[in-house]
Amino acid sequence: MHAEILDIGFMNVIFPKEKIKYTGKEIEPLWAFNMFDVQKDSVVAFRGGMEVRIEDMKDLKDVKEEGEFEIPIKGDDCIHFIVEHFDNPDLKMIYLRQRILICIAKDVIGDFGVKLDREGDDLYCSGKKLSVCIATRGVSSAKIHLGINVNSKGIPEHVEGIGLEDIGIFDVEEVMRKIAIGYAKEMEKIERDIRKTKSLL
Repeated sequence: MHAEILDIGFMNVIFPKEKIKYTGKEIEPLWAFNMFDVQKDSVVAFRGGMEVRIEDMKDLKDVKEEGEFEIPIKGDDCIHFIVEHFDNPDLKMIYLRQRILICIAKDVIGDFGVKLDREGDDLYCSGKKLSVCIATRGVSSAKIHLGINVNSKGIPEHVEGIGLEDIGIFDVEEVMRKIAIGYAKEMEKIERDIRKTKSLL
């Protein structure tokens, strides 16, 4: 698949040229390598629908709460971020990185004059759910998926959702690029800080 690939220090940021539907399978290990032939830590940012079946969900609490729905997570148009780190972080570390990604997304969208609320790894606007997010860990890497609704079309009836266009943000490409590049730059800064800090004796 054709993509624009940016090299930002310790990470690649990948912008596919085509739309991709997120199904939950993209969070499997080495997806970026298989699709785009990249072997570094990466952020893949793309636009497309979302349709995650119950068997492909990683959050067991959500599985229990939404098990009655065949496709509990869906939307017609979203922006997605698939993050993969190979430094073998434990589950707590990848959840901390997930929170950094969410906070960056909140800041980027907030720069458009929109007030968002964050509850853990979820973003809300006026009480309506704007995003979905999960972090998980495998043998070789740890991964994050963040999906942000572009509009509210196709969102399941049991979810009171909202999208970027519903709150007056139409430059979706700019939002997507700023979040992805912002995350990669933040990880780059952290890595460089580690390499310049004198340890305690």
